[in-house]
Amino acid sequence: MPQYTQKDIAKIVAMSKEDIEKLDYETAMSKLEIVVDALEQEGTSLEYGLQLYGVGTALSKKCSAALDAAEEKMLQLLGTIQNPSETPFDPEREGR
Repeated sequence: MPQYTQKDIAKIVAMSKEDIEKLDYETAMSKLEIVVDALEQEGTSLEYGLQLYGVGTALSKKCSAALDAAEEKMLQLLGTIQNPSETPFDPEREGR
């Protein structure tokens, strides 16, 4: 497990939701991994842990949305090739 400085972690904790929304998938996932590593470290205070958890949740949602969009695009492309009338993927209807 790579070690990150408190400064690296503090920069992530200070990110706003708007900052997180601007990230691409790979960057968001990388930052999420740092948050998870920080949460797993012994000695993290409850207050700081809650801040990490909040940012981690936002990063996780960003990554999940990016994966869902990629899956939808793949299904649309597959539908275009196999069956031009296939409907777009709907995670709510498909039981996620």
